[in-house]
Amino acid sequence: MICYDGGLADRVAGPSVPSLEPPMPRSSVSVLSFASLLAAAGLILGGCEMRGAPARVAAGENQAENGRLTGENQRLANENVQLRTQLDQAREELRNRSTTSGPGTIGTDLGGLIKGIEGVETTKDGGIALSDDFSFAKGSADLTSEGRKSIEQLAKKLNEGELASASILVEGHTDSTPVSRSSTKEKFVDNWGLSAARAAAVVRELQKAGISATRLHGGFRGEHAPRATGGDAKTDAKANQAKNRRVELRIAH
Repeated sequence: MICYDGGLADRVAGPSVPSLEPPMPRSSVSVLSFASLLAAAGLILGGCEMRGAPARVAAGENQAENGRLTGENQRLANENVQLRTQLDQAREELRNRSTTSGPGTIGTDLGGLIKGIEGVETTKDGGIALSDDFSFAKGSADLTSEGRKSIEQLAKKLNEGELASASILVEGHTDSTPVSRSSTKEKFVDNWGLSAARAAAVVRELQKAGISATRLHGGFRGEHAPRATGGDAKTDAKANQAKNRRVELRIAH
């Protein structure tokens, strides 16, 4: 803000010198004083206006960013709904195939199917589980080199014999720990997003390894379908969480 110091002006000017001109009428002095006040007010208001402009720009930028984030959240929510619908459709298809084509989900030969493949094990309900801790780095949906190797070995066996025409449902799961790291939240938002991204990574790797895309179905459950629960809270919690972080494969005729 620009301020006027009359006393300072007098001191700079020095002592007054008598004027030879006749004194101005009081009305003229008043008019000049009023004009000076108007000029000073203009400077003050102009300064306030200039300072207010950046604030209005910042407010506009914040409003635009809030709008963008709201739109992004809505897009992710819609995407989650679509993916869950696709998962339900894939499950329904697998159920229909199991009722019309005999035994359905293959369970008796799974042990032999995964024999010698690292980081892979069977589940009690007739599936195959890829350990997330083996296949992915923490908070990432990028497959490790070891994970890719195991998936390639598995894909080769899934293309042999009667399995060559089987449908494969790939389903991502996480443990119950919420996504907390800022970099992970920025990429996946929450466990829904992380489990979906990991399932998609396995689907792509299976296709890359030779599995026909028409045989593949992708889905995700977040932390809502744990494989291991219960036990002692202190001794079993860590082991249970590790088992719950996985990508499961369901194979059906």
